[in-house]
Amino acid sequence: MNIEATIKSTREILERNLRIPTYQRPYRWTTTNVLQLLNDIMVSMEAGKLEYRIGTAILFYSKDDNTMEIVDGQQRLTTILLILRTVKGSNKDLPGQEIRYQSNSVDAIRENYQFIDKWLSDNTVDRGKALADYILDKCKFAEIVVYDLSEAFQMFDTQNGRGKALELYNLLKAYHIRAMEQNTQDERINCDRTWESATQYDATPDIPNDPNVDILKQLFQEQLFKSRIWCRNEEARSFEKDDIGEFKGFTIDKNHPIEFPFQNPFLLQYLTEKFYNNVLAGTIGTKPRFESSETEKVNPFVSINQLIINGKSFFEYIETYVELYKKMFIELGGYQLAEFKRFFYLYCLKYDSDNQKSWEDARRRTTSFRDSCEKSRRDGDSYLREAYKSLCFVLLDKFGEKVFIKYYKVLYRLIYCVRIQHYAVKLSTAMAAPKCFFSIIHRAKNSVDLIELDKKANALKEEKYGYSDKLSTNLSNFIKEGK
Repeated sequence: MNIEATIKSTREILERNLRIPTYQRPYRWTTTNVLQLLNDIMVSMEAGKLEYRIGTAILFYSKDDNTMEIVDGQQRLTTILLILRTVKGSNKDLPGQEIRYQSNSVDAIRENYQFIDKWLSDNTVDRGKALADYILDKCKFAEIVVYDLSEAFQMFDTQNGRGKALELYNLLKAYHIRAMEQNTQDERINCDRTWESATQYDATPDIPNDPNVDILKQLFQEQLFKSRIWCRNEEARSFEKDDIGEFKGFTIDKNHPIEFPFQNPFLLQYLTEKFYNNVLAGTIGTKPRFESSETEKVNPFVSINQLIINGKSFFEYIETYVELYKKMFIELGGYQLAEFKRFFYLYCLKYDSDNQKSWEDARRRTTSFRDSCEKSRRDGDSYLREAYKSLCFVLLDKFGEKVFIKYYKVLYRLIYCVRIQHYAVKLSTAMAAPKCFFSIIHRAKNSVDLIELDKKANALKEEKYGYSDKLSTNLSNFIKEGK
C-alpha cells in the first residue's frame, strides 16, 4: 500500500509538484549522456513510434508540503526540461519550471543547455515544436510513487549502486537487446542465452564443484577493451562505466537510416554478409582464422577493432571472441594451437622451459588451463601476461593461425622484456609498453609489414639486463637466443 507504479507521460510527470531532496546528488550528466538521449528520442520520433519508454521516475510523496521528491530520475528529467526549455523558450505553459537545483548543479546545467541549443539548431530546423510535443505526450516513464520515507531511502540506495552493482557488460546487453526491435522474440532470447552462458562457462567439467568462468568479464576488461585502446597507440586503462560507449555504435534497420557518409561501407558490409550467408555460403569460401577448421560460432566477418553495429551484430561479434578465447586460453587439450598452448603453459604460467613432464601431466589431469598450475602471484607478471594474451588475440584475429604461429614467440619477447628491465612492473608501465606493438599489427596491410615486430625483437638481443631471478634469467636467455 506504500508504493504505486503506473505508466505516465512526460507531461504528467512534469506537472507534478516536483522537488529535489537534499540527499540527492547534484546534476552531473555530461554532453555524451545528453547526446545519447537526444538521438534516442529523435530516432523514435522519426520512426513514428506512438510510445517511447524513456526511463523510470521514483518519487516520494511528502505530506508536509504536498510535493513529490525525486528519488531517482533527476538526471533524465532535468535534461528533458533543458530540451523543452530550449525549444519553447520561456513559454509559461512549460511544466516543471519551479524545480530548484543545488548550486553545484549550475555548471552542468549551463553546459548542457548550450549543447542542446546547438544540437537542436543543427538537427531539428523547423521540427522543434514537434520534438517538444513528442517528448511531452509520447515519451513515457514508469512512475513509482513511494509513500513511506524509509522505503524512499531504501530505493534511493538501491538505485545509486549501494547494493550489488551490475557487471558493466550487462548494461551493454540491455542496450543491444533494445536495439533488436526488428528481430524476433526468439532471436532476442537466443542472444540473451548465449550471452549468459559465457558468464557461467564450465571450463573444467571433469573437476566436480569447480567454479565456472566468467569469460565476458575477462574479455571486456582485457582482450577486447584494452586491445582496442592499444591499437590506437594509446595507453590502456581499466574498463569502467564511462567506457561502455566503446562498445556502442549505430543501428542498421528500416527505422534507422544511415546518418553520415562514413557509415556507408558498414551498411554495405552488413548487407553483403546477409547476402553471403543466404546465397553464397558454400560456393565462395572465406578465410578462417584456424588452418584446420572453424567453429560455426566464429563469424568470419568481424574484427576486434571494427566499428560496432548495434543489436544482433554486436552479439555475434562478442560470441566470436568468446569462442576464440576458449580455443586459445581455456581448452588446454584442444588440438588447435597445440604448440602455442604448450608454450603459454611453460613460459607464462610455469616459467620453466624444461618442464615438459609437467605439461604432459597437466594435459592428462584436466582439459583446461584453469587450475592446471599455480600462476605467479606477482601483480606485474599478471599485467604482462594479460597484455601478451591480448597481443596474441589481436594477431590471430587479423592474420590467422599460419602467421600467428610464426610470431607468438616474437610477441613474447617484446612483452616480457619489460619484466627483466624492471625490478617491479607497475600497472602504469604495463599499460603503456605494448601500445606500439599493437599499433604495428593494426596498421599492417599484409604479413610483410609485421617485419617491424622482428626488428624490435632483434634489437632486444643487444641490450644488457641487470636484474636477475629465476624468471628473469630464463627470459633473458630466451630473448638473447631468439628462440
